[in-house]
Amino acid sequence: MPEMTRPEGLPDFRQPPLNEVVLGVQFSPSEGYQQIYAGDVWKLFKANYPVVAEHPPLPPMYETFGPPGGQNFEFNIGPGGQHNRYWFLSADHDELIQFQNDRLLHNWRQLPNSKQKYPRFESLIAKFQREFIQLSDFLKTLQPTERQRQLVCNQVEVTYINHILLPKESRTDPSAVLRVTNFGPSIPDDAALIWRRALLRSDGKPYARLICDANSALNYKGENIVVLTITVRGNPSVGTIGNVVDFMKNARETIVKEFANITTDSAHAVWERIL
Repeated sequence: MPEMTRPEGLPDFRQPPLNEVVLGVQFSPSEGYQQIYAGDVWKLFKANYPVVAEHPPLPPMYETFGPPGGQNFEFNIGPGGQHNRYWFLSADHDELIQFQNDRLLHNWRQLPNSKQKYPRFESLIAKFQREFIQLSDFLKTLQPTERQRQLVCNQVEVTYINHILLPKESRTDPSAVLRVTNFGPSIPDDAALIWRRALLRSDGKPYARLICDANSALNYKGENIVVLTITVRGNPSVGTIGNVVDFMKNARETIVKEFANITTDSAHAVWERIL
């Protein structure tokens, strides 16, 4: 796997308000996999992720394109047993792998009072690529010999979650940090905004969707913040790992540019913008 470098000219900050990054894929459940094998999946990653926890599964989700109002589609398939979602956590809990029979995700998160700095996207995607290959190779061994194949992804997702501290004089008004809001003298008690935009291939056909979600909140210190979540989700042209990585790299660039475009110059100064 060649070493990845940050694209030239991409907006950058010395002190970004980044709280969490998620890289994930969805795929058809592998033939031969049963929940009893979840322990074997954990063994693949246990050396670096020694803590395990169980959570309810994520429903399948697909970005669809057509008339307004039906931007994404999620559904549950039945009958059949429900497969849990497992969290495999690092010792300090700042990174984790999420696994269920049709999902693999890698999260980095900034925990309260943590001294860990964001390891940067290039480091995270290299880890995700290795983990995907490990999982795909293992699941392949569970399939009948004549039908063995690597995982093929039908959806890919990159999400950046930012916890943006509001200036004290702004109180709950997000206008100081978000260009897309301007409430004037009428400061809202709280605010919630969401907007979506289809991303197009060179032939003009949509392949993914950019989703921005901004909500008022309080951080663990009781300070007013805006939780700004930016996601790119869609279907790679081919669902193999090389195309997945290319999709994620392009998604990251789209997210970072959108973040820089919709946040204010005064906020950029606080975050020490470099480019």
